Amino acid sequence: MKKLQVIAGAALLLAALPLAGVTISPQPYGINVHVAQNETLAKAKAAGIAWIRIDIDWNVIEASKGRFTFTEVDRVVNYASANGLSVYASIAFTPAWANNKKGRNFPANNVADWKNFVARVIARYKNQIKYWGIWNEPNLNVFFALGKDIYVQQVLLPAAQAIRAADPAAFIVGPDLSHKTTPGSEWYFWMKYILDNAGGYLDVISHHIYEDLGVYFMYELLEQGDKFIPSVKAIIEESGQGNKPFWITETGWNTSRYSEIMQANRYLDMLHVRARKNYPEKVFFYEIIDDPRASTGPFGILRSNLSAKPAYDTYRDYIAGLLPDPGNPDEGKTNKKCYVEQTAGNGAPVEQNPSLQSISRSRDFLRGYSDAASGAVDIYYQWNEEFQKLALADARLFNLGRELLAKAQALLAGDNWPAMDQPLPLDLVGAARALAGIIQSDYAASPLAPLAALAARNLALRERTSPRDLLEFYLKKDILKLNKSR
Repeated sequence: MKKLQVIAGAALLLAALPLAGVTISPQPYGINVHVAQNETLAKAKAAGIAWIRIDIDWNVIEASKGRFTFTEVDRVVNYASANGLSVYASIAFTPAWANNKKGRNFPANNVADWKNFVARVIARYKNQIKYWGIWNEPNLNVFFALGKDIYVQQVLLPAAQAIRAADPAAFIVGPDLSHKTTPGSEWYFWMKYILDNAGGYLDVISHHIYEDLGVYFMYELLEQGDKFIPSVKAIIEESGQGNKPFWITETGWNTSRYSEIMQANRYLDMLHVRARKNYPEKVFFYEIIDDPRASTGPFGILRSNLSAKPAYDTYRDYIAGLLPDPGNPDEGKTNKKCYVEQTAGNGAPVEQNPSLQSISRSRDFLRGYSDAASGAVDIYYQWNEEFQKLALADARLFNLGRELLAKAQALLAGDNWPAMDQPLPLDLVGAARALAGIIQSDYAASPLAPLAALAARNLALRERTSPRDLLEFYLKKDILKLNKSR
């Protein structure tokens, strides 16, 4: 596959290290597992599925006030950590003691009880889980009985604040709405309200969508809308959140309504279309195994006796590269290891991605500008994958990286030559300093920390120096030294 090479203007800063103790995969393949048994989790691992979505239910863990039972969640999280599975955890549902026995779908009477539980969970698992969801399908009465304003004020915002306080590096994913249009549950009203009033807390926008008419119609609903109903993409963009990653955290097909072969065909359609578009960034199919107690029916890719349905084999074989898309040539696919390609334009392929095209032109400009500028590009290519690993596990670096990318793109847009003779913009310098500071303070033991220190030192001493002088007079020897050390 032809590798698309791109470069952010702040190339020297895009370096870090894998975060010890946390597995964060860049792969898009996920599955809902609830709190599955280890032998079921082993089947997900054997299929090559990188991500699992798990349940952390308050009403189960703290059924009696002050008495916590984390045994089953501990087991699942520890298994994931030991076996290289990345975890997205959804925290939800109120115990009877916290809301006068109204039901798990009502919020706590005292918001502090909810915040305290969330803070306890994050503190317990912050070295193993970095991606958190707040409730499940709150637009459905069966999961949340009150309105969107109550959800935002009494559930989402308090939990988001608790997560930020307990682990500033954590990612908050949401709102995980069901794609329903029935009165009171209209996903588009809920999503617009949530993103307008709490979108700043969300690092990843997520959604649940099940579509009987198939994958291609599903993508029409996601990207184009249907008659008088807007698309998911339009609502996200109207709310100013279009630059954030988008995940589908539930989708699937029930094998009591569809044949097992049809389920497998739909999985393959979904995987092929997602790869062509590189959208959404991740897909979590529902679900790993049939639950005979569930009223929703058998959505699993494993039967309840752990035997595999055809969809399991399809998912496994696709991940293994055995089911390529014959209608999709290699040209235009993104490089999964390149931070910029996975970030610019929300990861869309180059032919659909003006941001990526612009950055590619800037890369080519720097390549031909001078040996020192070309050396800065080389530093990016040497270290970008390492930065991507860290950014996927630290929301601060992830968001600063996106900010730097946007600012560098603006700096180098259009006629690049004048920008090279002007001092770096102060907002770009500030973002670069913040990024380098986090790497220095939180990852000082890394062999990459000297790169952050070099960037921080040069920015501090020469923040009003032009990129031309910075490259040609101050960084030239440093770049040569770094290249020799690799």
